[in-house]
Amino acid sequence: MTTHYEILGIPREASAELVKRSYRRLVKIHHPDRFPSGTAAQVEAEKRIREINAAYGVLSKPIHRANYDAQLGKRTNSYSDAEPEHCARCGKPTGYWDTVKRAAKCHACT
Repeated sequence: MTTHYEILGIPREASAELVKRSYRRLVKIHHPDRFPSGTAAQVEAEKRIREINAAYGVLSKPIHRANYDAQLGKRTNSYSDAEPEHCARCGKPTGYWDTVKRAAKCHACT
């Protein structure tokens, strides 16, 4: 999935002025009125301009941009389904996280 920064072709650290300049440059290039009516190029330009407008709508407002950056910062963890491991014999926690379901034993039971 492309990010709003990739759509506008700017880095994440871009200033508000750079966001605005990039938006205006892309709108001039991809505006649907620049293409012949009813062509595939016009349809593609309409799709692209919607993406550009959505990206600019988020990145141009500081609060929306901060929320978007926070969502981008969240990493999907492959261990998100992990649960604390418990001893198969006594049920006490072993001190490890169970990512593979197996019969574990605590230090007292081993």
